[in-house]
Amino acid sequence: KKILGLVTARGGSKRLPRKNVLPFNGDPLIAWTIRAGLGSMYLDKVVVSSEDKQIQRIAVDYCADLVIDRPQELASDSASSVDVALHALDHCADQGETFDYLVLLQPTSPLRESRHIDDALVLMKEKAARAVVGVCMTEHPTSWMGKISPTLSMDSFIEHGRFKPEDRSPEDADYQINGAVYVIEVPELRDRRTFFPAREAYAYIMSRDESVDVDTHSQFLLAESLHRSQSLESP
Repeated sequence: KKILGLVTARGGSKRLPRKNVLPFNGDPLIAWTIRAGLGSMYLDKVVVSSEDKQIQRIAVDYCADLVIDRPQELASDSASSVDVALHALDHCADQGETFDYLVLLQPTSPLRESRHIDDALVLMKEKAARAVVGVCMTEHPTSWMGKISPTLSMDSFIEHGRFKPEDRSPEDADYQINGAVYVIEVPELRDRRTFFPAREAYAYIMSRDESVDVDTHSQFLLAESLHRSQSLESP
């Protein structure tokens, strides 16, 4: 089975401008995801898809196996990850290379490491899954969440049994998608056009620290601090 690792990185970002190229503990943010992909035991090729020339140059500098010049229409806010992934697969197919699985690696997850990619792929095989999706435990129970009316009334919020104790065991914990890793069969992606099949999809659980997703300046600083601490703890 051939496995493609795809790093999707566009130049435009509104909440944190140029986040994918910002210096993150000495290297551009995207470099850490490229390294994680190249360090995987199972990925056959690590490809970066971007419309941005600076990102493309960084991808070359950090030894990505292939850099795809993404069309502008696939670099807008409304462009879907599925369309970007299919464009990359088609590009590789045009060059005579096809893949059985695709691993989507967003560059805004700099604490995701090679071992996480490999563990997700092992889980894919063990479960005979159509897809595996990275998740982490929510910071607070979903029972603490609800809608607030324009009047700010919490009547319906309370009626729905909110404010249950936060003491949660792993068995009854709430989880959220962390964006760090998605694994999917290529035929499933082409047929269903989703990274979340209705059946035979499994969760790969990561810690909240490993799952920090950089979308704002404060998240960037948090991820950088955690990453620095992680590096100091490594032998």
